[in-house]
Amino acid sequence: MAPILERILTGKEPSPFILVKDTLEQSGQLIGFELLNYTPKEHSIILVCAETDPARLVGLMKGEHTISVLDAYSNPLGWTPEFESTLSSLQAAAKETRINVASVESISLRDVRRANKTLVNVLSKQSSNFTIYFDSISPFLAASVPDTFNLLCSVTGFLTDSSRIIAVHHEDVPDADAFHPDPSKPYASNSLAHIATTLIAIKSSQAIKQDQEDLRKGVVSSKEFAYLTVHGNMWDSAVCEVEHKRKSGKVARETNAYHLGSPIGDVVVVNVWDVVGDMPDIDKLDLEESQTADPAANLSFNLNLTEEQRQAKNHTVLPYLKTQESSGAIYYEPDAADDFDDDDPDDDLTI
Repeated sequence: MAPILERILTGKEPSPFILVKDTLEQSGQLIGFELLNYTPKEHSIILVCAETDPARLVGLMKGEHTISVLDAYSNPLGWTPEFESTLSSLQAAAKETRINVASVESISLRDVRRANKTLVNVLSKQSSNFTIYFDSISPFLAASVPDTFNLLCSVTGFLTDSSRIIAVHHEDVPDADAFHPDPSKPYASNSLAHIATTLIAIKSSQAIKQDQEDLRKGVVSSKEFAYLTVHGNMWDSAVCEVEHKRKSGKVARETNAYHLGSPIGDVVVVNVWDVVGDMPDIDKLDLEESQTADPAANLSFNLNLTEEQRQAKNHTVLPYLKTQESSGAIYYEPDAADDFDDDDPDDDLTI
């Protein structure tokens, strides 16, 4: 059977809400964009752009689709309409593709509620077959967590069996509630994972490979906090931890990986060990450690046995071993006070 990540990418495993969680160490934009490019031909697409220039995103899209664009990238705070995307500019960007740009709306991250109304208005004009792509849900969460979840709730109300949402979420970017933490509220990241039907967590393959190498050597390196590392955001591969909730209620979990032969090549889903290498033999490492480490070393008193004491210990027959050598039997001698009744207790029943 094909890996679950491949089945989700190609649409063979239906999922109404796909959430791609990434960090600064490894971006999830590639998987999110790959999911978008596998959108069925009969679907109309709504692009909600908060971190990517809509013209760039439209120019990279494949297939024949009619798309509507909600632009929160060009003028995110509503300061000036000078740089807002226009329908003509996006149609020019899509000129070399088979994409038809039907409409473009500018939304502001300052007012997520108004953005919600705009998105609902666009959705009401779509057919039942549609795909909504959030290039990042994090800027909305940074503006207002409740309003963002209200937006998602409004969108999910339009979902059918043949429509879906794809959203990328930066797990290490603080949301609006992070500045005023409330112990009674769940974390926005956990709530998103709860409502999503498929969760794809992106991990750096190079970082995992380095951890494996340290484990083989028996080295426990102290990792200092860093936003970016030399292993971060490798373009050619990454590890994907997938949690998929089926309609039946069953939850499938797999760890897959993807690989690219070239920066503009197609994503190929592979076995995770093809990317990070074989896992070290943990039992073997534990055995080697137990053989090399002496717990009785460097003590102020002696816990070791002499050869004579060791032989005496090995030849000692313990009491439970004596019992095991003989066959067990139970003997019961009735007491004078025992009361035995030979009558059948069911004599009065007409059976």
